[in-house]
Amino acid sequence: MQEIEQLLNVLQAISTRNVQNNHLRKNKSLETVFVDGIRLGTFRSDMEAASKLYGSDQSDVRYKMLKHRVKKKLYNTLITVDITSEKLPLRREIEGERLLLLAKLMLKQTEFSIAFGLCKKVKSIAQEYELNEMILAAVEIELACLTNQGGLKSFKNCREEFLQYSKIVALEKEAVSLFQQSMVHLKSTVKIRKAYLEELPVLIIRLRTIWDETKTFNCFYYFYRTSMLFYELIGDFNEIIRITEEAEMLVKNKQINAQRFEINLNAYMLIYAHLRTKEYTNGLRYANDFYSLFDTNTKNWFAYMENYFLLAVHAKKYELASVLLHRVRTNASFSIITKDAKERWQLYTAYLYFIEPSYPILESFNYHKFITSITEYSKDKQGFNVAILILQFLYFLKKGDTEGLLYRIESLKKYILTHLKDSFSLRSKLFLKLLMLIVTEDYDVTACRLKGAKHYQKLIETPTPGDAYAEIEIVPYEHLWELILDEMSA
Repeated sequence: MQEIEQLLNVLQAISTRNVQNNHLRKNKSLETVFVDGIRLGTFRSDMEAASKLYGSDQSDVRYKMLKHRVKKKLYNTLITVDITSEKLPLRREIEGERLLLLAKLMLKQTEFSIAFGLCKKVKSIAQEYELNEMILAAVEIELACLTNQGGLKSFKNCREEFLQYSKIVALEKEAVSLFQQSMVHLKSTVKIRKAYLEELPVLIIRLRTIWDETKTFNCFYYFYRTSMLFYELIGDFNEIIRITEEAEMLVKNKQINAQRFEINLNAYMLIYAHLRTKEYTNGLRYANDFYSLFDTNTKNWFAYMENYFLLAVHAKKYELASVLLHRVRTNASFSIITKDAKERWQLYTAYLYFIEPSYPILESFNYHKFITSITEYSKDKQGFNVAILILQFLYFLKKGDTEGLLYRIESLKKYILTHLKDSFSLRSKLFLKLLMLIVTEDYDVTACRLKGAKHYQKLIETPTPGDAYAEIEIVPYEHLWELILDEMSA
């Protein structure tokens, strides 16, 4: 059933003329009922579907045959469906691939003039979007046609074109291979990521050389993406700002294909880099300027809003943060984001609640239930475990629960010894030590300021590490420490 659900989602994404208009819905058959049940969430498992449709379980041969027929029809629909997605490059690429398939069929049937005409259309589309592999495939068909038709001059010209694009495509394939190699290593364990970072500078130089040689969009794209990955992981966000601004300039100067360039991704990374370099004023200005680039019904919008929200919080624009949170929590598409993303928004909500619980969007937020339901440490929440520990500490502090705080101190000590051994964890380690000081100094604000001054100053002087290792500071530790002391003084 999962495969069918995925196929339906793809159809929904690429075409408004999808399942509702295809041959699965020509009559009120079991196939129609089955598809509607999956689309509307009525059938959440094979067991439920088989029981409803046949009064049996998923091992029923009738149910198995139904699934087979539906899958076959969905795949056929995907091949022929009119793509109405707003992503024009995708639509044109699929159009080119379909024409290429027809050209191959004509070649096999020795209809050389038709094949040649189709290849001309393919190349026109492919050249507009720099789809060089598609151009090469079309030229190969043209060569085969000319081989059979004759015409030495035309053949020689075509062969020169073939050799030219063969070289370009070979370099593009090298570029994508280097990018893929980087991605798979950097998605692995922290240990593997740390070791691989040492190899990336040489690899990036090679990608730059390939781009300089070809000047194709694909080669630029893989150089751009790999560079962004590297500088993000080592924490050089000023370099990311430089790269994103350079990319924007290249688009304006028509040095890279504007139709294929992901301006949304560039905007996202520019905002994120301003967050990490603490350039909050410029970051918020950019975040507001680029807001209209993102469709509010997509996962990308929610990801963008995370950076926008964090920029507002880090800039101490808490009222703006509450407005942004309201947009997210009241968005009808909130259900489409991943479980991890939803949990992050719960964390953001809880931190804003600690800062100022009176904002209207927080009225229905059950702070107590959330705090008591989250686990202290989980690999699934990697990057947010310290944020969770801090939040739990703040909860017991606000309650004035000394016993709970004493237990939290033991948890903090254990976490520091087990998980905060490396230099990149210094900021988190310093802040957790400040929290422990609150209890050991018996909630005396003056004593906490005095005895915590050394840790606090070191915290100010310690930069945030790159994303390969960093715990996320939902509220900057320096700000949070002042908020805590103000809360204790009230």
